[in-house]
Amino acid sequence: MQPSEEIKEKINIVDLIGETVQLKKAGVNFRGLCPFHHEKSPSFIVSPSKQIWHCFGCGLGGDVFKFIEQSEGVEFREALDILASRAGVTLRRPEGSVSYSPDKKKTLYEINNWAAMYYAKVLSDSESAKSAREYLRKRGLKAETVKAWQIGYAPESYHAFEEFIVKKGYTKQEAADAGLLVRKDDGSFFDRFHDRVMFSIFDMHGRIVGFTGRILQDKEGASKYVNSPETVIYNKSRLIYGLHLAKTEIRRQDAVIVVEGNIDVITCHEAKYANVVGSSGTALTAMQLEMLKRFTENISFALDADEAGLAATRRAVELALAAGFNVKIISIPKSLAKDPDELIRKDPGRWEDQVKNAQSFMDFYFERVFATIDLQSNTGKKQAVREILPLLSQLPDSIDRVHFAQKLAGAVEVSEKVIVDLLNKNSSQAKPALKPAAPQPDRQPRKKTKQELLEARVLGLLLKFSEELTVDLNILNESDFSVPLHQEIFRAMSAENKAGRLQLENVLADYPGLASEIDLLVFALENEIALTPGWNLESLKKTFLSQFHLEAIRRRMLILTAQIKNAEAAGKKELVKSLSFEFNNLATQLSKFHIQHEFQAKKA
Repeated sequence: MQPSEEIKEKINIVDLIGETVQLKKAGVNFRGLCPFHHEKSPSFIVSPSKQIWHCFGCGLGGDVFKFIEQSEGVEFREALDILASRAGVTLRRPEGSVSYSPDKKKTLYEINNWAAMYYAKVLSDSESAKSAREYLRKRGLKAETVKAWQIGYAPESYHAFEEFIVKKGYTKQEAADAGLLVRKDDGSFFDRFHDRVMFSIFDMHGRIVGFTGRILQDKEGASKYVNSPETVIYNKSRLIYGLHLAKTEIRRQDAVIVVEGNIDVITCHEAKYANVVGSSGTALTAMQLEMLKRFTENISFALDADEAGLAATRRAVELALAAGFNVKIISIPKSLAKDPDELIRKDPGRWEDQVKNAQSFMDFYFERVFATIDLQSNTGKKQAVREILPLLSQLPDSIDRVHFAQKLAGAVEVSEKVIVDLLNKNSSQAKPALKPAAPQPDRQPRKKTKQELLEARVLGLLLKFSEELTVDLNILNESDFSVPLHQEIFRAMSAENKAGRLQLENVLADYPGLASEIDLLVFALENEIALTPGWNLESLKKTFLSQFHLEAIRRRMLILTAQIKNAEAAGKKELVKSLSFEFNNLATQLSKFHIQHEFQAKKA
C-alpha cells in the first residue's frame, strides 16, 4: 500500500477538518462554513464515507491532503509529511537525501509535550508558583487562556525537570537535544529554565517546538527572556508565534496583524482579534514574512510604542514592502500604553479604533516626520527627505509614488522634479535586500471560475448518469473543456465509452490516478441534487449541459473572430471564407438556443 493511501485510511477526515471548522451532521455528511472564503450560510460539505470535502460557494474541494495544502498554504510534499506524522506513517526518503530520522523528531516533539504538561502542572499546583500565578492574574489572563496557550512555570530548582523527564523514559541527552537541559563540560546536566513563566512555542501546525521563559524577579546578570536554542524542530527565523491559532482567521479576513510580544498576541486573541501573530520579541525575518504571505498579502504592524519598537517597525515595513505586502501601521498612543496588551487592558475601545483606523505606512511616516522634524530648516528638510525617500521608492504603484512625491516636495518646499530625480537615483542604488522579491508561487486558495464550476458539474453529471447520457457524451469534444484535468477525465470517459465500458466503477478502476478527482466531481453533483427539490435528469441536462454547450459555442466564436482577423490581415481569402462559414453556423446555433430558451420561459 502506498503511504498516501495508508495515511487516508488512518486519518478521519471529519476529525481533521473539525479541528478548524465547526461541522454539523447533515444526513450522511457534515456541513460547515467554508474556511477558504467568507460566507454566512454553510456550503462546505465533508463526506466521511468518501473521505472528501467540497465547498459549493468557492468550488474548492479534495481529500485530506488537499485540505492541508489549502489550509496550511503548503505543497503536497509538506502536506504528506504533516499527515504522515499525524497518522504515524513512516515515509521513505530518497537515497542520499539529508534529513533527520522521523524517530528523532518524534522524540523531540514528545519531550516538548511532556515539558509543557510538566510546567503547566507546576503552575497550577505548586506553592513555589504562587508569584507566577499572581503575575498571570495581573496580566488579566483567564484560566482557559492559560490552558489554551499552554503557559506554565519552571521552578527555581536546577534539576527538577531533569528528574521528571528521566522518569518518563527519556535520556538526559535527548532532553538536551530538545533544548530543555544544558550539558556541562563535566558531562552533567541542569535545567535550562528555572523560576520563569513558560510560554510554549508552537509551529504552524500546532506542535510544541520550544519555549520562551520570562523572569519574574530581576536578578543580576539574568535576561528578562530566555528562549529555547535552535534544534532539529525549532528554527526561530521560520516560526511565528500564534500562527497555528491565527491562520484560519487571517485567511478569512485576508489580513494579518503583527505584534511584538507573546503576551500581546495572547491578549489580542482574548479580545477576539484572532488574526494576530507575534514576532516573539525578535526582529521579523524575510522567511517569517514568506510564511505569512501564504495566507494574505495585507499586513498591519502594531509594535511597541517606544523608540526600539518604532525602529523595529521601520525595519519590518521595509522587509514587508520588499516581499510584496500591502502595509499598514496601527499606532499605539504613547500617552496611554506602551504596547497592544496594555492598551487593550486600559481601553479596549481605543484599541478597536486604532485597528479600524490603521494608516497606510506612507501616511504614518509623513505624520511622524511632520511631528518630529523641523521642516523650517535646511537640515530638517534634508532629514525628512532621507526618512521618506527609501519608502517612497518601494511603492509598487506609480500613482502612489507621484502623489507622495508631490506631498514630500510641498513639505520641504522644493520642486517635484527634484524629488523625482532623487527618487530615480535612490531606486537605482537601492540595496538588493529591499528590491521587490521574486514572485512566489500563488498559494492562496483561488475561487473557481464559473466556467470551471460548470465543467465540473457537466463531468459529474456524465459520470453519475453515464448510461443515460452516452449520446450527450458523444457530441462533446475535449476542446470544450478549459481545465487540463477536466480534459484528462473526459479522455478517460471517451476511451471507456469506445470500449463499451462507460460506467463509473469502470472509470475509477481503470484510471486510479483520477479516482479522487472523479469521486469529488460525483460527490459535488450528488450534493447539488440533494439541495434541488423535484429534480429530474431532464432538468439537470437543461441546467448544466445546455449552458455548457452555449458557453462552448461562445468560446469557439471568440477564437474564430481572432482567427478571421489574422487571416484577413494576411490576405488569405479562402481561409477567411472557411472560418466565416463556421462562425455563421455557430451564430445560427446560438440564435436558435436563445429563441428556444425564450419560448420555454414564456411557456413556463
